[in-house]
Amino acid sequence: MSNTKINTKNQNLLWAISGGRCEYEGCNKVLHTDILTKKKYNSAYIAHIVADEPKGPRGDLKRSKELANDINNLMLLCDTHHRLVDGDDTTYTEGWLLEMKRNHEERINRLTAIAPNMSSEIILYGANIGSHNSPLSYQMASEALLYDYYPASNNAIELGLKNAPFIDNADTYWLVEEENLCYQFNLKLKPRLMQGSTCHYSVFALAPQPLLIKLGVLLNDLTELKIHQKHREPSTWKWQQTLSNINYTISEPADKTQIPVLVVSLSGTITYDRIENTLGEKVSIWEITIDTPSNDFLKTEKLLSDFRYTARLAFERIKFHHGCTDLHVFPAMPVSAAVEFGRVWMPKADMPLVIYDQNKTQNGFFKTITIK
Repeated sequence: MSNTKINTKNQNLLWAISGGRCEYEGCNKVLHTDILTKKKYNSAYIAHIVADEPKGPRGDLKRSKELANDINNLMLLCDTHHRLVDGDDTTYTEGWLLEMKRNHEERINRLTAIAPNMSSEIILYGANIGSHNSPLSYQMASEALLYDYYPASNNAIELGLKNAPFIDNADTYWLVEEENLCYQFNLKLKPRLMQGSTCHYSVFALAPQPLLIKLGVLLNDLTELKIHQKHREPSTWKWQQTLSNINYTISEPADKTQIPVLVVSLSGTITYDRIENTLGEKVSIWEITIDTPSNDFLKTEKLLSDFRYTARLAFERIKFHHGCTDLHVFPAMPVSAAVEFGRVWMPKADMPLVIYDQNKTQNGFFKTITIK
């Protein structure tokens, strides 16, 4: 495949619209830098989709000449994929290569369209849920940011305790995880927040809900940040754009003179007998819920914003009736809602929180973290 029929203007244009990367599907290799030495090095091949000679790969008596210098017929490829597509024109048809080219160049266009001031620091927080580790990664988070923000750094701010040997049915787990979260936050994030050195943060968290609420308390309501939610269908951390008619409701107890309890039944239903098994029958149970609780209902940022408002309203109503005594919280909510629940809690104004967690080995709910 010769480049003699491609003028300099089109060669430069192809480098620009491809981002200097291999356009073969799934490759994306940088073609202007040596992988080992990191020195600038041109390893690209400008490939014709329809060969510039009739006898070449996917060549045609008439179209080869017409498309020889057509930017829409050119792909930037690495050496490996250049050899591959030219060695098998039966598998690598014109239609397939055109689709590869279009998908790659559209992605590069969307990425480079992000405004220069739309950078965001990635915060990762993971803790063991049962015996399962938290599968968070910088790469996963970076992909979820696009195409609204781009990563401000090449590494995430990680607050989790790596390779922790504890599981969440032991008191040691909660002591160690809470202490580590506070330590990592004070070490890695608090100085940034005090200095105002970063404008925006993006939070990705997978952990038991009491720890997520604690994370929200640490982040507070003053920081400009975006909380992401792990969706199951489709499997992604990106917020969806679907319309929703889901509404939150706050149920009040008839008797408001007993121990105040707030149940958050969003990702599942918490029956009141489970509360009474933990605290006894002298409880005044408040509840935030939706018509049909499920573990994948929270699809949009609007629903998360509505939850923030509802949680804030619940805190105020409960304090009005019960004063500043401890509020016992039994949560069943998505991870992003748990973080936001902690963020809207006001340390100087709201009731102290005693947070419980459901655990099969503990035969129900048990007390984990107290936030004052």
